[in-house]
Amino acid sequence: MNNRAEGMLDSLAAVLILFTALLDPMVSAVLAVIFLLGSGVYHLTQKA
Repeated sequence: MNNRAEGMLDSLAAVLILFTALLDPMVSAVLAVIFLLGSGVYHLTQKA
């Protein structure tokens, strides 16, 4: 995945987390952790 697509995906995840915080902060926190772990795993597997 190129940098532009990766940046757009990260931005969409941030907007999703922002809007879920308006509905339920616990759901927002869980989504943030899931997206953070997913992004970390993706970056680690791309470098290997």
